[in-house]
Amino acid sequence: MNPLELSTIDPAAPLDDLEPLAELLAGARVIAIGENAHLISEFYRIRHRLQRFLSARLGFTAYAMETGFSEGLEVDAGIRDASADLRKIADEKICYTMGRCAEMRDHLTWMRSAEPPVRFFGLDVPGSTASPLAALANIRDFLHEADPGAVAVVDRLTAAVSPFAGEHALPAYAAYGALSAADRDEITAVYADLSTRFDALEPEYHAASYAVVRHELRLAVLLDQAMRVYAAQVTTPGGIPTIHPRVAPRDRGMAETVLWLLDHLGPDAKIIVAAHNSHIQRVPVQTPAFALSAAGHHLANRLGPEYLAIGVTCTGGRTSTHRPDPGVPGGVAIVGADLDAPEPGSIEAAMPDRLCAVDLRPLRAAAPPGAPDRIRVMNIYQPTPVLDAFDLMINIPSISTTSQVSPPG
Repeated sequence: MNPLELSTIDPAAPLDDLEPLAELLAGARVIAIGENAHLISEFYRIRHRLQRFLSARLGFTAYAMETGFSEGLEVDAGIRDASADLRKIADEKICYTMGRCAEMRDHLTWMRSAEPPVRFFGLDVPGSTASPLAALANIRDFLHEADPGAVAVVDRLTAAVSPFAGEHALPAYAAYGALSAADRDEITAVYADLSTRFDALEPEYHAASYAVVRHELRLAVLLDQAMRVYAAQVTTPGGIPTIHPRVAPRDRGMAETVLWLLDHLGPDAKIIVAAHNSHIQRVPVQTPAFALSAAGHHLANRLGPEYLAIGVTCTGGRTSTHRPDPGVPGGVAIVGADLDAPEPGSIEAAMPDRLCAVDLRPLRAAAPPGAPDRIRVMNIYQPTPVLDAFDLMINIPSISTTSQVSPPG
């Protein structure tokens, strides 16, 4: 490995040390920047710093984050409205609680004044993978003018999903699973009805509002599919649903959002994707039982070298992790955990124990013996052919959790 030394993760610091990345990243229309765990201070800050560089040096003007697409529309509107309360927007409109920290608020504050201007988008299905209500509200507002007869269909669907829609995924899955098969089938059928109605409107409604709301409906349909898949699975002893071996509706939705943005932002669009390493990797995610296509796998297949995946990991510090806890909302506590030394065979063991970036692409053809075959995910490891999965890897020597993470109990 030939590491590129980085000076700092401070977003406000001079960007000179990042200049060698310009040549390494040239030609990409979509650059994904990962993380090995959510709610980590240093991962927020390195993304913020890289966006400043990519915006100033390579013309990237869209930041698409692992949060609901419908909710992200409100975040983008708040960034562009100087009177809007960015803290309230970050707290309430960025899913999975990922906006409830100073690091994310600082990033949004920079976006508000960035030159050239930047846009914020959510990549994901609505409602922390637990509720389609934000999407359905926007769909209803659009149909009130475009197809008033369909408003009653949306109202019927909203009433049908309300028994399970909420902030937390596990209770939502349980409540959805408690519905009768007939009720679940009815929800899916109504989504199909709405989709057909929208497609019938297309010749009349080519405006940007139609395209946005049609994509919201598509993501709500994929959330419904995810609910059906998860409800059919046997749960683990900890109560966390397993993943269907051939279906990953959420990752499909994130990939479709990126392709939608490329289509609707114009031929010069360049997009930064901010999501977990497992979502951005170029190859399928491997489990002991099956493989499934991550968003990055879909994008690599569609975009080829115009898609670049930058994995971000660490060699030490304190990470966030999950612990089943029936006493907290959602049934899963997010707690801090100290990291052990990197495991042999991991990319972390192969990386220098300092702040640096490594271009992995030259190593692929050589296929060196003992190439890393796993990567950290929180405080465990995910089997991954790392050299094929990522184009570059950034290591941060020590990480720390953000304010959302509880101390271990």
